[in-house]
Amino acid sequence: MTSSRGRERARPLGYVGAALLGAVLAVAGLAVYRHVDLRVPWGLLLALAATYAATRAAGILGGRAAAVALAAGYGAVLVLTMSRRAEGDYLVAADALGYAYLLGAIVVLGIGVVVSVSGARHTVPDPAGRPRTLGS
Repeated sequence: MTSSRGRERARPLGYVGAALLGAVLAVAGLAVYRHVDLRVPWGLLLALAATYAATRAAGILGGRAAAVALAAGYGAVLVLTMSRRAEGDYLVAADALGYAYLLGAIVVLGIGVVVSVSGARHTVPDPAGRPRTLGS
């Protein structure tokens, strides 16, 4: 059983981990979003679904702050991809699929953060009939 002091010390590390996960997820999304097969952008759909799932998981496990940290890490990578490279081009193509990835990622991250929980909300009835939070 961990003490509340130990959990408080580990919380900032969890936020850093969520930000790193967001950055890794953005790089993975950049690697697959251009995959199109049978006129269906499977790579884009996979990247956006994984982004939403990771944001929701971070929100469930670490609260809204963890979901925001994941979105910040993801956003940092997206901002870096928008900068011009030495060759004169960008990492994200300026076409419909590239814009769909950028806009879709922003929308999915926003939805994931908004619907994330801001703490434990699951309650169980107390023997006396009063609701209490799980874990307390």
